[in-house]
Amino acid sequence: MKKYKALRIIRYDNPEKAKNEYEKRINDYCTYKTNVKIHPILRGLRQSQAYELFVVNNTELDMMQETIEENAAKINSMLTKVPGVGEEQYFHNVLIEEIQSTNEIEGVRSTRKEIDDAIISVQNKKAKNERFSGIVKSYLSLFYDDFSPINEVKEIRSIYNQMVEGEIDEEDKLDGDLFRAGEVLIQSNTNEILHRGDINESTIKNNLALFLDLINSENYPYLIKIMIGHYYFEYIHPFYDGNGRVGRYITCKYLAQKLDPLTAISFSYMISSRKNKYYEAFTETSDPNNYGEGTMFVFQMLKIVSEGQKRLIEDLAEKIELLNKANTVIDELKGNGLDKRILFLLAQSWLFEKPLFDSEISDTVKESRYMIRKSLTTLTELKYIEKIEKRPSRYRITKEIQQRIIDAPVG
Repeated sequence: MKKYKALRIIRYDNPEKAKNEYEKRINDYCTYKTNVKIHPILRGLRQSQAYELFVVNNTELDMMQETIEENAAKINSMLTKVPGVGEEQYFHNVLIEEIQSTNEIEGVRSTRKEIDDAIISVQNKKAKNERFSGIVKSYLSLFYDDFSPINEVKEIRSIYNQMVEGEIDEEDKLDGDLFRAGEVLIQSNTNEILHRGDINESTIKNNLALFLDLINSENYPYLIKIMIGHYYFEYIHPFYDGNGRVGRYITCKYLAQKLDPLTAISFSYMISSRKNKYYEAFTETSDPNNYGEGTMFVFQMLKIVSEGQKRLIEDLAEKIELLNKANTVIDELKGNGLDKRILFLLAQSWLFEKPLFDSEISDTVKESRYMIRKSLTTLTELKYIEKIEKRPSRYRITKEIQQRIIDAPVG
């Protein structure tokens, strides 16, 4: 926001001018008042003076919202050009990135294989209790289930239970009725106090009810209320640990209703790649000299989303082009109709970075296991595919076929 200055910057030059500008902004007809108040942080302490959290919906915010909605429409349109299996595989891969990123932001160690195993376990409804299966279930619901708003404070505790409770250290377990009973401090690596959450469980419950009123309200532009709501949730800090993961998931859930599912589930990945900007935006909003203004925070969050969408669009465009090339190359290869259908499935598997089990191939092409095995044998003998895992079996197209697809002319 090149022309729009934070109130704290104005105050450094002229305190009286900053106060006048604050009154002008909070009373402007373009301003959205949230009906929630924050106590700004100064030297690690919450100030007694409270300010209503507000956002000035200026031209730059308007343009950013429009860009995000246009990008979402473009992503949805591009996804229609991806076969169903490819779309699901791509979602699977983006989901791994998202969960890995949300864990990394909170310092939780996880591997791509652990998350991949959890996704497979949940999708196949296996009884095996994989690590991260709870967080996987939560995110998968954004892709497969209809949106349902969070209406009651206790539902936030249920999200916590499913997503992160199993990853919380014993000393950080919840000790209140639903949330924490004691105080929590957020400190830097040098032990500087950056933030203090709400002081007790009663305050937490009251403020979470206001948070839900805000994100479910129809009185604000959708993206603005979700982003300022994200700030307010982290300001409340209802848990000793797990606030970031739960807060980002709730934001993803509401973004998924308005935008495309890929933008929604990429939220933590986008933040992870711009982590410093993310934390700076929080600090800015909590600064006493900004008097509760969240405009800069919302703009920074929308900018992060918009930049992440550009990455998705570029990646999808490349994969769609390669899919078209794969179609052309496979058309020219030996084999019957079933062979080529399986080969195209495995080409999608390569492009969208998710190897397919034999059972998944069988379920997709709707042929008997006998015919599938026969075709896989033929394709292996022709050196079009190779087995990469046994029991259960997984195949991939060979390096030679991959290279032919890469080198094929466009169009």
